Amino acid sequence: MTNIPDHKLLERIIQEFISIIDEFWIKYSKYMNITKHSKTWWNEEYSRDLSVYHTSRSISDWSKFKRIVKRTKRIFFNEKIQEITTKNKRL
Repeated sequence: MTNIPDHKLLERIIQEFISIIDEFWIKYSKYMNITKHSKTWWNEEYSRDLSVYHTSRSISDWSKFKRIVKRTKRIFFNEKIQEITTKNKRL
């Protein structure tokens, strides 16, 4: 790498780098359409939190969304497991 003589050149390099990353994001990212029929544990709260993340693209919003989903999935599947084990008991 060469030395960067001034801030304007650095800013231009950073902007070019950002545009390259954006192009790769658009080219290789996969659009996912999440609907209320996607998962049985999905509700409006998740749609709202996911929408917040999509508008902000913030890591903290994504982490919040993932934490809520993980907790809810755990509760949902633990209840399903409990339901299956009590329903399928042989007498």
